[in-house]
Amino acid sequence: METPKTYEPQKAEEKWYAHWMEKGYFHSEPDEREAYTVVIPPPNVTGVLHMGHMLNNTIQDVLVRRARMQGKNACWVPGTDHASIATEAKVVQKLRAEGIKKSDLSRDEFLSHAFEWKDKHGGIILEQLKKLGASCDWDRTNFTMGEEYSESVLDIFIDLYKKGKIYRGMRMVNWDPEALTALSDEEVMHKEVNSKLFYVRYKVEGTDDDWLTIATTRPETILGDSAICIHPEDVRFNHLHGKKAIVPIANRTIPIILDEYVEMEFGTGCLKVTPAHDTNDYELGKKYDLETIDILNSNGTLNEFGLHYEGQDRFEARKSIEKELYDKGYLVKTEDHINKVGFSERTNAAIEPRLSLQWYVEMKGFAGPALEQVMNGDIKFHPEKFKNTYRHWMENIKDWCISRQLWWGHQIPAWYYGEGSEDFVVAKTLEEALPLANEKAGRTITESELKQDEDVLDTWFSSWLWPISVFNGLTDPENEEIKYYYPTNGRPLAHFRRKNWERLRKGKTLHL
Repeated sequence: METPKTYEPQKAEEKWYAHWMEKGYFHSEPDEREAYTVVIPPPNVTGVLHMGHMLNNTIQDVLVRRARMQGKNACWVPGTDHASIATEAKVVQKLRAEGIKKSDLSRDEFLSHAFEWKDKHGGIILEQLKKLGASCDWDRTNFTMGEEYSESVLDIFIDLYKKGKIYRGMRMVNWDPEALTALSDEEVMHKEVNSKLFYVRYKVEGTDDDWLTIATTRPETILGDSAICIHPEDVRFNHLHGKKAIVPIANRTIPIILDEYVEMEFGTGCLKVTPAHDTNDYELGKKYDLETIDILNSNGTLNEFGLHYEGQDRFEARKSIEKELYDKGYLVKTEDHINKVGFSERTNAAIEPRLSLQWYVEMKGFAGPALEQVMNGDIKFHPEKFKNTYRHWMENIKDWCISRQLWWGHQIPAWYYGEGSEDFVVAKTLEEALPLANEKAGRTITESELKQDEDVLDTWFSSWLWPISVFNGLTDPENEEIKYYYPTNGRPLAHFRRKNWERLRKGKTLHL
């Protein structure tokens, strides 16, 4: 037999990986040895490997193989994250190519298509890991929407709601007008774009020819203005104190308010306040009890408050309103301007700040202990300068919006029985919700009256449970594997996490 002149890695790798798999060398079961556990940060089920995955998984593989050589019982758990927004976008795109609209399908029909897509494409990244030679325990492959995993996600939601850590409220969110869902700050990419700065003048009410000028990059939002704000010490505008202005095109009268938030040296010194379309304006609106006028539909078109521009896309309306402002003498000038605009990481649509009724996790209680462990030195940052960055992040953390207006994901276990903002109960099933609703409403409610929340939970609400849920530690906290494999290795404060686990098993409050 002729010896190959060159080494053929593909043949050698396939041969030996198949041998390792056949012999079960990567599989782990609890025994008398010291456990060494690594759970893979679950990649998106939609994904393929990129260089970040390559580096991350190579390091994990080195650590796991070294632990085996040291005689430890190494367990490396693989799996994937269901990736709500990314997967739903892929499925919607596939259906669109087939001439099917999501809106024409029931929820169950859409989920059938989504699971079919997941089964066909979802294992690509895991197969790529095998090609790399990753020594994962493939018998333990998990998925964040697996049956038992999903049960643990709902249990945690219900538990945190009962403890007052989860609430439902109207707040400003990042809104994706294409995916029609709220997004987290982490799912928004900020890009510098070439735009225009529009200088628009507003007439002061009750005067013949007194005007004030504002500068904005979004003239369409003028139709949602609730106030003009000036700095109380800006002597240029002392004569405007207590006065009102008239909104161009809309011809509404709005107050001129005083607040130190306005920078006297920036722009014209006059700020238009549109509480429904800017986070900072929203805070001013709450402070001064201003009217909130949302001019946009969920898909980015103007609604009835957009007056004669109702139905126009926001960017088309911008051009139309620019022309009307010019024609009517309100547009003083325009300037080329570079500003940062947020775009959806998944759809690349320009994000809209939007006031929306969503579910939130109260984060201050979680941030305190997390900050303490860094500041007291138990957790160390390398380089150390990032300690201050972390402290700033934790001290200014905002509550976490966990609801997404999607169908692919863990459906929120809330059940509604009326039109009031508090007419709901939280329970895992309809059967469990019914007696709770009867008690809260003070009347008999039928099953047909109860409607489950249409929204799903943010993907990260399930992936944060990964190290525990892959061992069924929440659904069966006394099982042998969770007691043996958890806490996982390579994570700081293992002793701290172990103490928390003992408290959880005994039904006590976690020291987070």
